Amino acid sequence: MKKKYVVIYLSALVFAVFITYRTAHHDYYSAITVTGATPLAVAKTVPSGFSLQVDGMVKKTYRFSSSSLRAFATTRIRTREISPEGEFLGTYSYVGIPAFNILEGIAPAYPETSVWGTPTDFLVTFTSRSGEKVCFSYGELLMVDDDAPPTLAFFREGLLPSSDPEAYTLNVHKEGLDGFRLIVSGEGDTSRYLDRVESITFSIPQVRDDLVPPRRKGQSCSSNSIVALRGPDVLTTSFQGVERRRVERWVRVGHGKGYKGTASVAGCSLRSFLESNLPGCGLEDYFLFVSCDGYRCLFSGREIFGTENGENMLIITEMDGQAPGGGNILACLNDYFIDRSIWGVTHVVVLSGEELTARL
Repeated sequence: MKKKYVVIYLSALVFAVFITYRTAHHDYYSAITVTGATPLAVAKTVPSGFSLQVDGMVKKTYRFSSSSLRAFATTRIRTREISPEGEFLGTYSYVGIPAFNILEGIAPAYPETSVWGTPTDFLVTFTSRSGEKVCFSYGELLMVDDDAPPTLAFFREGLLPSSDPEAYTLNVHKEGLDGFRLIVSGEGDTSRYLDRVESITFSIPQVRDDLVPPRRKGQSCSSNSIVALRGPDVLTTSFQGVERRRVERWVRVGHGKGYKGTASVAGCSLRSFLESNLPGCGLEDYFLFVSCDGYRCLFSGREIFGTENGENMLIITEMDGQAPGGGNILACLNDYFIDRSIWGVTHVVVLSGEELTARL
């Protein structure tokens, strides 16, 4: 008799576990019922034990636990990963939190010399558990559109071909993730991918203020020429031989005041301008552009030379058939917000990525 009760008890326990599991995964099974197929892109949550700190030039140090991180919207991204040396590393599906979703709520701490209260000249550094670092400009994380956002992934699985998947061996990474993996699917290789990210730090690269215009908000000025500062060298630049482009519809939306208009523009490719005037500059460099009123914007060489956004950066010399009133405009046509598009550009300061990261 006792054996019979044990069997009944165990059967009831198994049934209760099944019902609990089915209830907890009701949406998943509802999807199967509708489609008749197993869904692949399913909702995931940040696992226990994951954490993130945001520090540096911020109004306070932000410490996110796995519980608080679960509040942020996630995304699913598929990657085809190529190493910096050109080796194929595999195809994967990730679920993670776009860095934008976290950083848009972080309050930067500005130096006393800042008169605009905008962090467009900030550097954002991601640091791993082992101390490795990768850097981005603030603008390429916060001002761009949503096409391929740098993302802190917490889930990874290999994407396998439908034909004989068990025999497929080209995915190098077999395991899941035990910490955030920064993925940058909009770039051509994994140079700025980073495993086990634990912190994000805001800073401002230091340049010689006496070599560039002082910050003067509201100053009436204009400029149609650009001086390049590269190490100790002061270089005069030219637009001669630089690739020119025309774009018929540039939609301009400001972060602070919203829609500013739609314009037909023409000008020089920023990428071509830099290659022509600064031979040898490239992916590992950073570029600080300064306007005649002292407004500053920092760009990474990896964004300018290695992404679609970089292809659509212009130095505008004509807007709606006329020369811009404040002089040439550095314009990021793919950006969601135009805060990186600055008029009256006078200087570009070239910063070595190796030297920049060595100071961090």
